[in-house]
Parts: sequence; structure tokens; C-alpha cells
Amino acid sequence: MAQFIDITRIVVGSEYLTATVRVADGAPLMTSDDLEGTTRVYNLLPTIIDHACAGDAGSTFKDCMGDTEIAHLLEHVAVELLARTNLTDDVIAGRTWREVAYDRTYSIQLPCVDDVLVAGVLSSGIWIMQWAFSGGQGAVPDVNATVEGLVQLVQNLPTEEAPE
Repeated sequence: MAQFIDITRIVVGSEYLTATVRVADGAPLMTSDDLEGTTRVYNLLPTIIDHACAGDAGSTFKDCMGDTEIAHLLEHVAVELLARTNLTDDVIAGRTWREVAYDRTYSIQLPCVDDVLVAGVLSSGIWIMQWAFSGGQGAVPDVNATVEGLVQLVQNLPTEEAPE
């Protein structure tokens, strides 16, 4: 499979990073379209089912994970990765909605604790989902190493010096 999900736009605001993503033609749009891929994601991130979720299927992500939009699953993967970095004390929640004007396109909004970190967890989430929904071929993603890499990336960014 070609690239499973493409990020087509990112807007960084003072509180949120909003990414517009497009699910590839021929790729499943719903988790129920590929339950094996969905299960691979769950096996990597089992605590994802405990996330609070304001969807209409129930109060946790477990209630809808088996039949929700692929982009909604990506939102929860990114939220899980962000939470695992321990770089924020806040309760982390995102939001996903379909962009009705564009086919197979969704917006995912995540709290912007750090724009580099949030873009990194979103990109890492896409990488995990690419693996999961393309048959789980190759090395299994190492979630702990991914999270540690994201933490190191953010901690090693140069700090801005105040102008004199």
C-alpha cells in the first residue's frame, strides 16, 4: 500500500495544532473495514481503549474502536503517544471531524503543548498505522523507543535566546 494517510495541512494555534489528513484511495475509512489492522494498533497500544471519548457510541474509546473512522483512531494513537511522553500534566484529548468538502479528508485537533512534539506524535501515529494497516509486515514498531525519541527531540531543541 502506498502512503496510508497523508498530512495535507497543519495549523498551529496558541492552544491547538490542527492537522488536515487524507486517507489514501483504496485504504479503509472505518476501523471495521480492517479489523486485523485495528487489532494490530490495539496490541501495540492496549490502553487506548481506556481513553475518554465523546463519540456517540459510549464514554470510552473502547465503545467505538471497532467501528469508527480511521482518522479518529489516528487521533487516539497520537493522544496516547503524547500522554506517554509525560511532557504535559494536562488531561489530553483531541477531536476529529470529517471535512465534507473534500473526499476522504479529516481534521484532527490536538492540544498544542509544543508544536514540534505534537507534529511528531501525529507523524509517528501515521507511521504506526501505516504498519498496522498494511499487513503488519516488517519490524513491529517499538512504541517505547518512539516515545523516547520524541522526548529527546523536544528536549534537545535549541532554546531561543532573548534579544539584547
